[in-house]
Amino acid sequence: MESKPEEKISIEHLAASLAIGRRNFDRRFIKATGNTPTEYLQRIKVEDAKKSFETSRRTINEIMYEVGYSDLKAFREVFRKITGLSPLEYRNKYNKDVLQGG
Repeated sequence: MESKPEEKISIEHLAASLAIGRRNFDRRFIKATGNTPTEYLQRIKVEDAKKSFETSRRTINEIMYEVGYSDLKAFREVFRKITGLSPLEYRNKYNKDVLQGG
């Protein structure tokens, strides 16, 4: 999950590869990470997006696609849920180039 966050990962496929059922996989995953597999993957993607917002001049759409989202509204909602800021607010607050005026 962490090495290729932009790839579409099937939780069912992961569970099957470990020879356990989906519910059992979810239960073990939550116990190990504190998140469901979907929440964990969202957090990984948002962390990658945050790094890009902090260090690059790529557009929000470019970064959204780079981390594996294709729906801007969904990306914004997940990003805000995890960071408390919209992608634009985050970039404006933490991008060093923006802060230094270029």
